Amino acid sequence: MITNHEKFRLIDENKNGEFFIEVNWNEKDATINECKLLKFVFPDGKCIFVKREHLNAILFAIGKEEDQRKMIPLKLSHVKWYETTVSIKAKKDIHKGENITFPIKITLPSVEQEAISEIKRRGI
Repeated sequence: MITNHEKFRLIDENKNGEFFIEVNWNEKDATINECKLLKFVFPDGKCIFVKREHLNAILFAIGKEEDQRKMIPLKLSHVKWYETTVSIKAKKDIHKGENITFPIKITLPSVEQEAISEIKRRGI
């Protein structure tokens, strides 16, 4: 995510010039920083402000199925398994002195990460 002031130039397809989208334009205002609010500046000097969530919702709604999959965050869990065998020496009801061996599988604590589905498909 962009944390500094950034200005993006976009071209109007109707040949009316260009307009800009600005993020993080006021470092002292927490409601603006971290790209929470986008400022659209038009050639005539007018500005409009749009929340990032609203823009994301629109982009998601108009996107194709593949694009939507790329936008959905996933939780990746890396689970480590430890496999071993345990031996017990029986003292009653089983032949005395007989070793009983059985496999056990233990899960170690997992590490969760957030990822975008496109990254997961590439094998990360």
